[in-house]
Amino acid sequence: MTPYDFVQLALHAAGGKIQGRTKLQKTVYFLGLVTGHLDDLGYQAHHYGPYSADVADAVSTLEAIGFASSAVASVGSVDPQGFEIRRTDYALTEEGVRAAERKARSHPDLYGKLQAGVDQLRRAGDLDYVRLSIAAKAYFLLRQRKAPVAEQELPHLARSFGWAVSEQQIRDGLDYLRQLNLAERVVPA
Repeated sequence: MTPYDFVQLALHAAGGKIQGRTKLQKTVYFLGLVTGHLDDLGYQAHHYGPYSADVADAVSTLEAIGFASSAVASVGSVDPQGFEIRRTDYALTEEGVRAAERKARSHPDLYGKLQAGVDQLRRAGDLDYVRLSIAAKAYFLLRQRKAPVAEQELPHLARSFGWAVSEQQIRDGLDYLRQLNLAERVVPA
């Protein structure tokens, strides 16, 4: 399964659309985790947490061949420098949905796992892109250590990747990971 196939099926399982580039990256990250395909997706440390150029390329390819579209939307606020904050939303086109349906029939096991993964993510809570990014950072840190980690150690580990996260943000991210049964290596504070 290529990142392209995975992203196309993930978008389809998520109802055909995801609002925001960061949210798309983190949703695919968590779907990769819960389906056992994370290692196939090329995630590495990045400013906003785990990021995959392969996933970004897959989205670009989907757009280039007319299977997905993107739209830039204003979020109605400005950053500290006065620039408007915008979000890029992604959606499968009608042709993209048809192609995804064919692919889902060809890969029923993976598509079933993706649908179950989307349901699991929704039950854990529909986080905004910032909180989803912090949860992804927390899991990325846990995965890097491969051994139990004290909860209070995670903000310090985050700084080694250039990530500025507070202890409260880490606690919130860990709460989300616990909802997904992904925080087994955390030693509570």
